[in-house]
Amino acid sequence: MANELALYRGDAASFSVALTLGGAAIDLDEYRTFFTVKKKLTDPDSKAVIRKNTDDPPTGSTGGITITDAAAGKCSIVLLHDDTKVLLGGTYYYGINCVKKADETLVYTLLEGTLTVNLDVGIRISGDPTS
Repeated sequence: MANELALYRGDAASFSVALTLGGAAIDLDEYRTFFTVKKKLTDPDSKAVIRKNTDDPPTGSTGGITITDAAAGKCSIVLLHDDTKVLLGGTYYYGINCVKKADETLVYTLLEGTLTVNLDVGIRISGDPTS
């Protein structure tokens, strides 16, 4: 997997992506886009440690997906403190999928890779799972 992302546990992060299907930009107005992070590739979606979609843009406390240029397939995936504070250090797997709004049987995996979560030094969070 060549698409590697990294962040520190508890930190906010933003990733800009341009999604293509068959070499052409995908029109995100026609698709619902999902960003899913799992500890193991074989975990069901119900065990995802992070799951965001374009129906839920970022809010004050949790991240989400914002479409920045629908026709060009561009979006921004935002993770905030509440999204990352309970992650343990290590390697996770992520995927970006799109589902056609007009025909939900059309599902495409457009990007996948690894997400490395590094433990932070000196910041203590209430409920820290590693303490």
